[in-house]
Amino acid sequence: MSQQKSEKNTFPSVAGNFFYGEIDENTVFPFPSFSEEQKEMAKAMTDAVCKFAADSIDAAKMDEEAKIPPEVITGLGELGLCGLAVEEEYGGMELDYTLYARVFQEMAGIDGSTATMLGAHQSIGYRALINEGTPEQKAKWLPDLASGKSLASFCLTEPGSGSDAYSIKTKAVDNGDGTYTITGQKLWITNGGTADFYSVYCKTDHEENGKTVEKITCFAVVKGEPGAEGLSFGEKENKMGIRASETRAVYFDKVVVPKENILGELGKGFKVAMNVLNSGRLSLGSGCVGGMKAILKLATEHAAGRKQFDRPIAEFGLIQEKLTDMAATIYSLESTVYMTTGLMDRGMGDYQLESAICKVYGSESLWKVVDTGLQIAAGNGYMREYPYERIMRDSRINLIFEGTNEILRVFTALAGIRGPSESLKELGKISDVSSVLSDPIKSVGVLTDFAKSRFSKMMVTRALTKAHESLEEEANYFSGMLSGFAIQVENTLIKYGKNIIGNEFPQGRIANMTIELYVMLSLLSRTTSILNSSDVDQKKKDYVTKMCKLGFHDSRRRFVSNLKGMTKNKDKMIKEISEMVVENGGYGLDIIDY
Repeated sequence: MSQQKSEKNTFPSVAGNFFYGEIDENTVFPFPSFSEEQKEMAKAMTDAVCKFAADSIDAAKMDEEAKIPPEVITGLGELGLCGLAVEEEYGGMELDYTLYARVFQEMAGIDGSTATMLGAHQSIGYRALINEGTPEQKAKWLPDLASGKSLASFCLTEPGSGSDAYSIKTKAVDNGDGTYTITGQKLWITNGGTADFYSVYCKTDHEENGKTVEKITCFAVVKGEPGAEGLSFGEKENKMGIRASETRAVYFDKVVVPKENILGELGKGFKVAMNVLNSGRLSLGSGCVGGMKAILKLATEHAAGRKQFDRPIAEFGLIQEKLTDMAATIYSLESTVYMTTGLMDRGMGDYQLESAICKVYGSESLWKVVDTGLQIAAGNGYMREYPYERIMRDSRINLIFEGTNEILRVFTALAGIRGPSESLKELGKISDVSSVLSDPIKSVGVLTDFAKSRFSKMMVTRALTKAHESLEEEANYFSGMLSGFAIQVENTLIKYGKNIIGNEFPQGRIANMTIELYVMLSLLSRTTSILNSSDVDQKKKDYVTKMCKLGFHDSRRRFVSNLKGMTKNKDKMIKEISEMVVENGGYGLDIIDY
């Protein structure tokens, strides 16, 4: 169940190929499935998580006290939940991406604070150690991290650099004796203070062509090691949600670390950070599935038990609409997340677009579902004695951390169009845009070279051949949308050229269309596999078919809206009104004057 992949098995990004109007059906059909071994392990682990949570996790109390008790962390470690991805030789579970996501999903559905602590610990905290660590480094630190004896923390964000990671100021100076001195501060650090192991991203000096340039390097800073005396922490932040998880500023006052604590290559820390965040965004998406299922269960129980006019409110059409929309949204996200983890386990070497999609679509879907669930609960949902408002507070952060959804939309668009821009330049259709796109959004990710000479061929509708016959209409719609999207990408590049960098309105629409295409494809693949299975009863097949069609309809509607918006929009008016709002310092009008 190892996450390690051989180079020969890697294949390109599925979402990246959308920008060429192409898709390899053999890659996405059949939908990635759980093996019997995976099913058994998933069942055993999720059952253990639920039993532990029932006995030991009081989410409401932890939220009120803003603290996760030490015994909870110890218990999670004893269950193996602190080392899900760690190799067995270092005391971990060595789960593949799919099982990791499924177990993390379960915890996220129980308590957002605990899931945040665990995610910060292993999805990003020591992920650089897993990805880049030497055997010596892993042997030194991973056993304690996997057991929960030590917690980990990811230190990238600073007061002056949130999404713009390249602008960090924390500096690691080479002392010339095999050590580095780190000075600076990090902000909004989950597990800050509680953690023992810190993945710290710093600027380091490098000589290039006779000049000194700064690059980013990742260092392991370990509490209690010699030289770490200058490590200190700010007060615990008083947050709106995920209150029990610890968030602090972390200060480095001449912290000395040996060069042996460098994770990855010197000066290659930005790429290390982005690979780590790709993993974190995927975990966030799976966590959103868990949160959505939890709120739907609560809302369903309330709707079935609450009576008005001598009828359960679950029988009222507007409540039925809400329950249906919640279920279909969960099915859409679950399909998208596990399509991605399955592709990664199969060998998709570049998944930065897919992980960004899981984060954006997942966090926005969760917020929508939580809001709907609270509305069904009505007055009860607004009361602190019920879990709805806590879940809502906990959910809101997902749209912000691991890269804001706005930034990730820009990234998705610019990363995706880089390859087509290079191809169009080769064909003489545009000037050199690809050079501008070489690193347009340093803050989010390293752009992948999608360049292929086949772009700008005559676009024809390529019908999906592997979708189930009952989904023929949806498959044909998808094929048409995919071709239309690629044409729109080409037209946008020709229209804007280098100026595409400064135009976030079309970037956002391109990103939104990419998201919806990936969601629709995931729906078609998963539902086809279920319908083709002889182990699924007809009632369940009917259920998923209806959810697939509804989810597909909603995604298609949003796709078409964004496609139309590429040519017919109110972008100019939006920009002008926004400028006036800023000039006014707010609304700037009063009914008594105007």
